[in-house]
Amino acid sequence: MKRTVPFGKPLVKSSGIRVKPMQKSIILFHSAIRSVSVKKLYMDTLEKFKERFIIRDYDSFVSIDSKKFQEMIEDYVLYLRSKNSSYGSVHNVICSLKLFFSMNDIVCNWTKINKMKPEKKKLRGDKPYTTEDLRIILKYVSKSPLWISLIHFISSSGVREGFSEELRIKDLGDMPNGCKSVKVYADSKDESYTFITQEAVIALEEYFAYRRKKGEKITGDSWVFTSALNPEKPMDANLISGWFTKIVNKTSVNRGECINHRYDIPIVYGMRKRFDTILKSNSKININIAEKIMSHSVSIPLDNHYFKPTLEVMFDEYQKAIPDLVIDQTMKLKLELEKKNKQLSSLDVKDKRIEDLENVLSKVVLNLNELNSKLS
Repeated sequence: MKRTVPFGKPLVKSSGIRVKPMQKSIILFHSAIRSVSVKKLYMDTLEKFKERFIIRDYDSFVSIDSKKFQEMIEDYVLYLRSKNSSYGSVHNVICSLKLFFSMNDIVCNWTKINKMKPEKKKLRGDKPYTTEDLRIILKYVSKSPLWISLIHFISSSGVREGFSEELRIKDLGDMPNGCKSVKVYADSKDESYTFITQEAVIALEEYFAYRRKKGEKITGDSWVFTSALNPEKPMDANLISGWFTKIVNKTSVNRGECINHRYDIPIVYGMRKRFDTILKSNSKININIAEKIMSHSVSIPLDNHYFKPTLEVMFDEYQKAIPDLVIDQTMKLKLELEKKNKQLSSLDVKDKRIEDLENVLSKVVLNLNELNSKLS
């Protein structure tokens, strides 16, 4: 009978040697990861695995026999399953461990380990916030320029969690009708563009004014959303989701039943889902451009390589969704009024053109009559 690896007992004895801040095993591990958010996720997973088996440091992994590692990973996956961890959670754990071990030349039977994942269950967290939900949340945070701006920004742009960690003020650009363009993940392979409404721009300017009042000097290189404790650092994605959870839980917004720590409406992604739903539900919006704005890289094959619409073309499609994206009722009524005025103005122009054409036609008829009378 195969002997399992005991938990709570160090597998490598401490030598008393001071560990260097950055160990070679971690340097190799980091070299294979491009995304900052993925690096954080994988490091958290690796740290929990190390603590579970009370291993002194990461370089100590290398001295452990590969067969022992196989047992450790199998026991860890079984442990996670006993805690009713979801398929996705276990999958992420296996991916992070596989990358670390592979980068450090540790061989394991990953086919066997992957077969140990729990069964996939019906996905939760697939519902969006409603506009009314966001109004309730905004009313609760009405005294916080930061949260008013964040909610408007995410809701009107559809950005993913983690956007704040790379977004600087110079990545924003002026667009017609008081809107702005947003260059997300600038200068990376994932760089893309989206937009924010005039409503979100107003909230953002009020947040900037609040920061200036506190003595911060804001430049193009400043972060759009900063850490409350240090304006030199961007706001952390985990901090946004953590605080937003506390905020929403204090309101009357119903996110649905909680099963395995998941709700029907995901805490931050619920705003992105609302954005996506609004764009895709509008039959007047080009679906290919909607996918571009959403930064969906695999929905339409080869689009990232061949389909390159201009910013102006993308914005023209985005504007069609603005009446449904705005949250404040007053702003919504204002947009409806402006739309009706434009329509009336367009009708007036048409009436004027018809009147001018009728006058021209009358003159032509008059000239013809005069000509006929002379000929006769």
